[in-house]
Amino acid sequence: MERNEKTRIEFDANGKHYTLEFNASVMKKMDRDGYGIEKLQGMVFTAPEILFRYAFLANHPTESRSTITALFKSLKRSAEDMPIEYDDEGRPVDALMQTLGDMLAEVAEELTGRGEQGNVSWKVTK
Repeated sequence: MERNEKTRIEFDANGKHYTLEFNASVMKKMDRDGYGIEKLQGMVFTAPEILFRYAFLANHPTESRSTITALFKSLKRSAEDMPIEYDDEGRPVDALMQTLGDMLAEVAEELTGRGEQGNVSWKVTK
């Protein structure tokens, strides 16, 4: 998957344009920091903000944690171009969390070899 095909979150705030995305180096850092996908799935209340913070690293690595936290708190939970969806119990789905999860899954697929990788063929011999 090429860079322009990956899902990204873009927004303007405080006179600055932000583009959030995940890439291999960010995913590896998350893993080293102890935030693997399995662990995040169990962190219902803190995972959204953690994912949001890490999504800044690809394009805005020097943004302060306090700014990222303030931006997270100020964002709407659904995008301008997305209708609000509801779960089976009639509660609105957090589209921001869903999008961050989708972004993470795209890169995880690349890293685990499920996506198309490389351009050199190889074979096994004995």
